[in-house]
Amino acid sequence: MRDEDVSKMARMLLAGGKMLSLHCAKCKSPLFEYEGRITCPICGEQTGEAKPKPTEAEAVVAPADIESALTEKLNQLVDEFRGEKDRHAISELLELIKSILDVLEKLRKG
Repeated sequence: MRDEDVSKMARMLLAGGKMLSLHCAKCKSPLFEYEGRITCPICGEQTGEAKPKPTEAEAVVAPADIESALTEKLNQLVDEFRGEKDRHAISELLELIKSILDVLEKLRKG
């Protein structure tokens, strides 16, 4: 890679561009996301608009990840339940445990 090419990539990084793990079809240089577009800093080839990252609400979480998190929380609640003496706290913990078990059952049924 030529020094001139490295300088072009460095300028794009300094301007706020983000180097991607994709490469230009024309010159095989790394592609950059810059100002909402995917572009090659070396030959100027533009491959289109960058896809926006999904918002939290749009992000897809795998059921296995949900099940794992729920199981971890369930274990924490059971540990807390074992040492609890207050009746109201016990009642609240049982409700939480029941809720988690219900969700886990629904997840496992598909």
